[in-house]
Amino acid sequence: MHELLERLGRGDTRIIDMCREASRVWSSFLEELQSADTGTISARLGFFQKDFHRIFESDKLGQTMMPWTGFAVLYDTQQGWGQNLPRARQLAEAFARSNCASEVRSEARSAVISYELEPAPGVSAPKR
Repeated sequence: MHELLERLGRGDTRIIDMCREASRVWSSFLEELQSADTGTISARLGFFQKDFHRIFESDKLGQTMMPWTGFAVLYDTQQGWGQNLPRARQLAEAFARSNCASEVRSEARSAVISYELEPAPGVSAPKR
């Protein structure tokens, strides 16, 4: 996140195109795996990570932005999660179980907290 903010502060407008590309590849990824179980999504995330290194032209920024842009594709700031809530929770679990770099899993955890995706205490997450 530090690199993102630094580049935005310097006026690096390429970040906009990078985020647009990330949204596009996330939409394709999620569409392709529409009916996949959490284990399959988790396994695919590890291979998907390299795409974000390429998109963001940096391993570190790619690792940071991968989870944030994934959840952002599913979330609407006006409507919230809506019918995407089960999918977002599934993605959160898939990141936690993935073989992505620890930096990616840590950022995913931060996004889960920020987007309030954790189940309420005493309520178990839906099984998939």
